Amino acid sequence: MKKLSVLIITMLLGFVACGGGVQYQDASKAEGSREWGPKEIKMTVNKMVESMYKFLKEEWKKPAFIEVKQIRNKTSEHIDTQMLADEITTNLIKRRIKFIDQSLTADAIAEMEKGMTGMVDPESAIPVGELKSPNMYLTGEVRENVRTVGSKSVQYLVVTLKLINLKTQVVEWQDQQEFLKSASKKKITF
Repeated sequence: MKKLSVLIITMLLGFVACGGGVQYQDASKAEGSREWGPKEIKMTVNKMVESMYKFLKEEWKKPAFIEVKQIRNKTSEHIDTQMLADEITTNLIKRRIKFIDQSLTADAIAEMEKGMTGMVDPESAIPVGELKSPNMYLTGEVRENVRTVGSKSVQYLVVTLKLINLKTQVVEWQDQQEFLKSASKKKITF
């Protein structure tokens, strides 16, 4: 019985030791890969944030209230465009650029209505007329062109983002981040 328990403990310790721990890496130092990943996200976020911030502060020079609309993925691979949008907005909010989130508008209106009934303490009631409307939409898309050059697969990815003025429908700002990725084609063996 003692040998059996020692064997079980040894096996469990072996599984724990061989189970492979998680290793965290710095996403900003990620290397490129065949798929869309941290390197492409970080490069795109850095370029777009700098470009958009410069436009808003140096050219637009008016208060911007931006609402993020869908960034469409027009590629053949899975790209989480919401993650891209979230990183861009987070970085711009840290720089005091304002974004509008209309996902809670119905809840805010319900609270305002409740406040107007007199059932809510006037000191904490949400006043009517203070909601902000967006004056710009942030939208865009990710596109690709894939081709074969010799024994390599070459993928040309382009991320295009733009700010559209809601009042005039004019594209006020637009920028692109390009990637040209080359990888050896996988050989099929039987």
